[in-house]
Amino acid sequence: MSRRDSSELQRATIRLSLQFTAFIVVLLSLVGVLVYSLAAAGSTAAARETLEDAVDLSNARDAPLDVFLAVYDRGRLAVSRDMPAGLPVEDALAEVAAGGGSREETVSVGGATYQVLTVRRGNDVVQAAVDTRESRNELQRLVLVLVGTILGAAVIAAAFSVLAARAAIRPLARALALQRRFVADASHELRTPLTLLSTRAQLLRRRLDRGNSGGGLGAGAGTGTGPEPEKWLQDGLAEIVSDAGVLTGILEDLLVSADPRRNETVEPVDLTAVVRDVADSFESMAGERGLQLEVRAPQGPVAVRGVRAAFQRLVTSLLANAVDYAGSAVRLTVEPVGREAVLTVADDGPGLPPELEGRLFERFSSVRAASPVEPAEGAGPQRHYGLGLALAAEIAARFGGSIRAESSPGAGTSLRVRLPLSPPGSQA
Repeated sequence: MSRRDSSELQRATIRLSLQFTAFIVVLLSLVGVLVYSLAAAGSTAAARETLEDAVDLSNARDAPLDVFLAVYDRGRLAVSRDMPAGLPVEDALAEVAAGGGSREETVSVGGATYQVLTVRRGNDVVQAAVDTRESRNELQRLVLVLVGTILGAAVIAAAFSVLAARAAIRPLARALALQRRFVADASHELRTPLTLLSTRAQLLRRRLDRGNSGGGLGAGAGTGTGPEPEKWLQDGLAEIVSDAGVLTGILEDLLVSADPRRNETVEPVDLTAVVRDVADSFESMAGERGLQLEVRAPQGPVAVRGVRAAFQRLVTSLLANAVDYAGSAVRLTVEPVGREAVLTVADDGPGLPPELEGRLFERFSSVRAASPVEPAEGAGPQRHYGLGLALAAEIAARFGGSIRAESSPGAGTSLRVRLPLSPPGSQA
């Protein structure tokens, strides 16, 4: 996955985590407000009930604990013991005594706050006061508990949301990586077959042009009459059709390998035939570069289990790499060794630089090294290995095989693939 994709997925994870955490905080805050409102209303109702019970008393000395009672009877005022300074509220007593009814208020005196109820009971005016400090303290403790709970829940929700967001995005990340990988693999894998197809078409066009300029299709190709002069045209068209079939097989194999849910059909494949077919398709390109292609393989089939299109991709990648860096010749060898088929693609190029050891089959490997056409001077040009060898290694591993490189500076490179032989009795 590219750095840009990783950064975008990380930002998406953070956004999801923040949104989920914010939702939890808002939800718990609403619950907290509801709990606090109910608690405050309950505290107020409890104080009101206490006051109503107290004003029914006619004797100030009968006031319950934490309730301060004052009874005004025809100019005489009796108060409960330990009445705080500032109480009773004389204005309220006088107002109720003069006009009747009741009066409820909150009074702050001496640094304390009291809820006060003044009512008339017969000829008496009774005033009860209760200290609300304890209820306020309880509400403050409730607020602290609610705030702490919300903050703790926010931390837990944040941690959980990060894990959940990563778990939710991980399949999307794999799908995105698989999509980009498929596009990169397809563009790379189709480049060489398309180049070969283009080369064949250009050669065929040149021969047609020479034939037309010489007075007919058969000019320079025989006697100019009969089917023989047109055989080269038929062969050229057959090769183009064959290359188109190879392209179709590559696309189908790429689709299978890109979809982990699909089960591919594995069957015996003649590795020798695949190597010869791929080598034949490279003849034109090798000829234009002045390279000699040599294939050494048994006359009979060397059967391995897999998919023919996949093995065509493997051999094409190895041969394309060898043609790019060969000096004058490329040799392909197929031989059965024990229970394995061994395919070796060797070139006489400059060899692999030591800096590439262990990284040759990584995607888009590159080092400073001399090219086959430029002598090494200082750092040398940048030598890129792109996707070809990495894809070859993946295909070999996909069918239970392996690949390794053997090279020494100036002595060329040999890429050796080992694949399990198909069980005896199977047909390739």
